[in-house]
Amino acid sequence: MALLETRGLTKTFPGVTALDGVDLAIEAGEVHAVVGANGAGKSTLMHLLAGALTPSAGEIHLGGVPVTFGSPRAARERGVSIVYQESSAIPALTVAENIFLGHEPAGPAGLLDRRRLTDEAQQLLDRYRLPLAATASAGSLSVAGQQLVEIARALSVASRVLIFDEPTAVLSLAEQRNLFEIIAGLKTPERAILYVSHRLEEIFTIADRLSVLRDGRKVATLVTREVRQADLIRLMVGHDLADCAPSSTPAAAVRPRLEVETRNGARVAVGRGEILGLAGLVGSGRSRLARAIAGFEPVSVRVDGRPLRITSPRAALRAGIVYLTEDRKRDGLFSELSVLTNTSAAVLPQLSRLGVLRPAAERAACRSALERLRLAARSLSAPVRELSGGNQQKVILGRALLAEPRVLICDEPTRGIDVGAREEIYERLAELAQQGVSIILISSDLKELLALSHRVLVLRDGQIAGELPGGASREHDVLMIATGAGLA
Repeated sequence: MALLETRGLTKTFPGVTALDGVDLAIEAGEVHAVVGANGAGKSTLMHLLAGALTPSAGEIHLGGVPVTFGSPRAARERGVSIVYQESSAIPALTVAENIFLGHEPAGPAGLLDRRRLTDEAQQLLDRYRLPLAATASAGSLSVAGQQLVEIARALSVASRVLIFDEPTAVLSLAEQRNLFEIIAGLKTPERAILYVSHRLEEIFTIADRLSVLRDGRKVATLVTREVRQADLIRLMVGHDLADCAPSSTPAAAVRPRLEVETRNGARVAVGRGEILGLAGLVGSGRSRLARAIAGFEPVSVRVDGRPLRITSPRAALRAGIVYLTEDRKRDGLFSELSVLTNTSAAVLPQLSRLGVLRPAAERAACRSALERLRLAARSLSAPVRELSGGNQQKVILGRALLAEPRVLICDEPTRGIDVGAREEIYERLAELAQQGVSIILISSDLKELLALSHRVLVLRDGQIAGELPGGASREHDVLMIATGAGLA
């Protein structure tokens, strides 16, 4: 009998089925990996098992008994703990306080026993060779250090099921090896370990069995030692690897529009009218590179041969570099303001006279840009939060068009939008490239990335691991480089 089992587990969000009828059986004493391309439903599944989300349908069985987790705390109390990819450590608390948060040791009077808290935390850290001081402030730690706090927190409770969701994304090689040794020591007949990672070499190192998710559904459960990496990647992709259509955009110009040298010395150049794709798995450094070019980190660039030092997004905008964020709701939109205000936000000086905004000019400019994008909205005065995800993305793209970019950086421009809106955005990007705009495109949809891009740079661990031609390459080629399974 499986220690942890899901039957028909389903999770829907408005307009999206993130998980669709997943059946899994996790045995005690095994490390069971869950793999899949970005957007396959892995994190949604882990959040359901850890009580962070509630299923829309289906059942979870623990030790043969149906269970319902209304919260992460309820899941922990039943013996299910999770190590998330992103740290939830509270900076103002110590390492010890973060580890035992919610189940602090108490003294005889029921009050917090701080000495015991610190001693037990340090003993736990020493036992698992986690190089942290229990008394250190969590806010003083590096990102990797905070991830180690997450791991210690999960190890501090008696877990029957221990879930690791991309735990090595920010760890050094030595820290990764230590984690694998910890996991090997935790594999007992009373405990099951669920492990999620994009890094296939990790899966083949530590997993006994693996399950493949694709588009929210389970497509296979296999014994790891019986699977070849190439076959596993084919299961993750899920279609004929020759299906990618060649880019329909015009050939890239020879002269570079933008040149930049990365932190580790690699040179990135994008030509006039070229669409340069950036591929890579979660944590590969795609967005960090894009945000650096957009001024979120100081960087030296050449734009049309002119050397520039970009120190802020405003400086990047002045240089003709426009950035479309991957998280439109958090970073891209003023959700309570109108469609009009959101569209004109980047070009207010151009729409003003003597520092006073000209409303007629603002409306005319925004209406022209949004009509090109076929925006569906009841009026320009409507709050942007009323729009669908696709139309919100069109507002952000309309803002970029008004800025008349020389270089347009698009980070996941079609994430969470419907097929119709995707096609319209594809058309606009191709149109901009034909007009000579240089485009840097990041997308977790490899089919999309290869179809739109003239060239694709594949990043891995913050470095450029390979370069491929866009339309002539296969998703398999990208994944082989991105996972380290093949050489560039």
